Amino acid sequence: MDDTHQLREQLSRAWQTTLDAAIAQGMPTLAVIETMSAVAHARFADSFGPAAAANYLQLLAEQLRDIEQNETGNLISGEQPQDFVSEGDMEMALDPNWLVGDKSFE
Repeated sequence: MDDTHQLREQLSRAWQTTLDAAIAQGMPTLAVIETMSAVAHARFADSFGPAAAANYLQLLAEQLRDIEQNETGNLISGEQPQDFVSEGDMEMALDPNWLVGDKSFE
């Protein structure tokens, strides 16, 4: 199966369904999210190495910081707040070629 935007959307829906089901069963939201993140991060490190996993988390953190700064700037200037994560930001975060396209791993 090719790694496409459609596949990523399907996988995102599957993860969201799993998250929602765990929370609906009474599990604490924070514990569910932290556990899912820890499992995904461990699997990522096993597949691509700890340095790549750390770099990926750093990229995600930088994207969230940029989004937060933009939202804060919009609020200060009186502009209408936008969605927390835009579709373009989500696509960038889910870019399947980020690992092979980043020369720092060579």
